Amino acid sequence: MLRAICLCEVLGMAGCKLDETGERMADHRQREQACSDSMVGKRRVPIIGGGEIDATRFSFFVPQTSIKDDGECGAIGFSAEFYWTGKKIVTAAEVPLVDMPGYSYMNLKMQELPAHWRLLSVAAKLGNRRLGKACKAHFDPTKCPDPNYRSPSLPSTWPAHQIVRLKAYPGLEMWLEPVRNPKINDSRMIFVDWPRRDGLTPRNVNCWSHEVEFPISAMTIAELEQLDFGTRTFPCDVEADSFDFKGGAARIHHSTALLPSVVPALRALQQYLSDSILRED
Repeated sequence: MLRAICLCEVLGMAGCKLDETGERMADHRQREQACSDSMVGKRRVPIIGGGEIDATRFSFFVPQTSIKDDGECGAIGFSAEFYWTGKKIVTAAEVPLVDMPGYSYMNLKMQELPAHWRLLSVAAKLGNRRLGKACKAHFDPTKCPDPNYRSPSLPSTWPAHQIVRLKAYPGLEMWLEPVRNPKINDSRMIFVDWPRRDGLTPRNVNCWSHEVEFPISAMTIAELEQLDFGTRTFPCDVEADSFDFKGGAARIHHSTALLPSVVPALRALQQYLSDSILRED
């Protein structure tokens, strides 16, 4: 009987703890939702740790928000879309308007994307500058990221006989593995003369094409030099460790149709996003 009472007491205490945990989680979700709701329609979205995002420079903009224990509410990242015109970065709001066929009497217009414009989808993470400054002044391993951590990356140099210059894509080259895997048909391309912020580590972009049309893994160096996807829109990604801007880093999704001008497009996007971060401190 005593054992049964003790067991009930233990189960009762566990139930109380579960109830308390559930209440805390529900309260946190409510606070997170209230924080997210408070950002709707704001022209300047605060960033956790200091600074703001100028939301007027985005036509499609979804901030990823969070709220700290001290009540600070702000963005820790965002998703957005842009177009590269061949000369500059623009938003969807700047897609030209043309007359809608059959409705000229109503003066209705619709957006028509110019054939040479290329879409760039951005998924960004924002840094916490206040935390960064505090960690420089006093390193707390429970709060600060490991200063010695380095994301997996390519070496700064590669054997010359394994480098392929891509004639159709200025500013890009392929670094071939000593032994190529026939089961892997992706195209890893390296940006020439545009290293990461450390000045040494190369940036890269990965693209995935149709194996039958473009058997990358089976192509010779001479064939790879002539590689040209044309207007085909196979998917490509530039990971966040290869794309940074003032206040953060981002994963950029685009298609192979952007590759002929991907270097100036990404440099322009980098500047555009940096200029969208206000009052960084």
